[in-house]
Amino acid sequence: MNRLSSMFLLPALCFAAGAATIHLEAPEDGAVYDLHSPCVKEFLEHFEERGVKPPRPKLSDAEIAQSNKQHTAYLKWREAGSPKDKRVKDWEDRFNFYMDNAWSKELMKRAAEEEKTYRPFHWTVDGLVTNVFIEFSTEPDFREPLREKATIEKNRSRTDHRPGYLKLSTRYHWRVRGTDAEGNEVVSDIRTFTTSDTPPRMIGKPMENMRDLGGGVNADGVPVRQGLLYRGQAPWAKASESFLRDRYVTKLGIKTQLDLRGKDEFEKRCQQWGERGLETVGIRHEFHSIIPYHVNHPDVFTKLPAIFAVLADEKNYPLYFNCAVGSDRTGTLAFLLDGVIGREDKYFYDDYELPSFNENLKRYRYCRKGSELFNTFAKGDKPIRENVVAYLLKRGITQEQIDAIRRIMLETPGGLAAPGGAGASSTPTAPGGAGASDSLTTSVADGRSAGHQ
Repeated sequence: MNRLSSMFLLPALCFAAGAATIHLEAPEDGAVYDLHSPCVKEFLEHFEERGVKPPRPKLSDAEIAQSNKQHTAYLKWREAGSPKDKRVKDWEDRFNFYMDNAWSKELMKRAAEEEKTYRPFHWTVDGLVTNVFIEFSTEPDFREPLREKATIEKNRSRTDHRPGYLKLSTRYHWRVRGTDAEGNEVVSDIRTFTTSDTPPRMIGKPMENMRDLGGGVNADGVPVRQGLLYRGQAPWAKASESFLRDRYVTKLGIKTQLDLRGKDEFEKRCQQWGERGLETVGIRHEFHSIIPYHVNHPDVFTKLPAIFAVLADEKNYPLYFNCAVGSDRTGTLAFLLDGVIGREDKYFYDDYELPSFNENLKRYRYCRKGSELFNTFAKGDKPIRENVVAYLLKRGITQEQIDAIRRIMLETPGGLAAPGGAGASSTPTAPGGAGASDSLTTSVADGRSAGHQ
């Protein structure tokens, strides 16, 4: 090599030596990735353990009298229509005096730590790379990918990530891309993986208490469509418009927010906490206020026809329904919708108890607070789903509306197709999700006899 040639090659060699690279490490190419974190998976697999009712604590005569007094005041408040200005604020502690199941309590402690550390996707970076995104696509050419931004710590992009929007039973291609110090794009290698098929499909982290009502199969083995009906809490207070648009519009495609709070409650939260409704990003926002759990209260069943009129109209989908924390009022409506979808009995307990992963939302099946749902529907020889449908028909919901929701949510001929785009799957959800086992019959019966009050 002559001196002139080496002069031209030297800059190129130096550039190559300093070029940044990204290399994927985990999951392995072709792996099956479980969408449930280890603690959520353990929770779903231990139905009996989390259903053990702890002994009722010994109360003095004075404590019992106080508990009964508060409960009587609460019943009168309900009968009066649950006026907010006269709310019985102290009844909950006494009404839920034995809500800590030892097994679940220990699991939730581990889950709180898991929130901080569980990031199953890993990659290595050689050189400085910023503005890092993880991309997931059902197509090898990454058309319309699902993009999730990696967080930044101490001026370095993370080299691990926990996805929050992947669908169940779907084959994905994934890669990481970013920008080097010179402003050039850096793209990793590409790997594939297939997600697990067991519902529910969690959105974000479990502590966010948000999930898809679709996924898996119903009691008849019919696949339930994903990406159409979501339950959760109110959008985060002070969330930026860009965050709301990215989550609810770009990633989930929401068209309608069905808010189970009163408009006055919403406006108060806007003033106090800086909350925004999804109308901020062009999503229709409707209010249909209900009280939770007490499905035989006139306030609930007189408002259900209007709610189900929204749910029966496919033009409103994808749809997001919420209250303040996504557990009580939202949980009540989710319970009824799981009945319309036709879920196995175990699924109702799973869906009711999963909000326990939010540290402020303990929801155990023997807790007196929500027992009216199970006392009303989990009794007799019929499965919960049949009792729910019978209740709805009695309360003014029409068979046509029930059929419409089933047509939207179930993979039957002529049903509504799930939205395409980012992360959309052309692969039907595989059978075998939670609730598919015949061995669960005894467990559910044991759960009911454990003290639903």
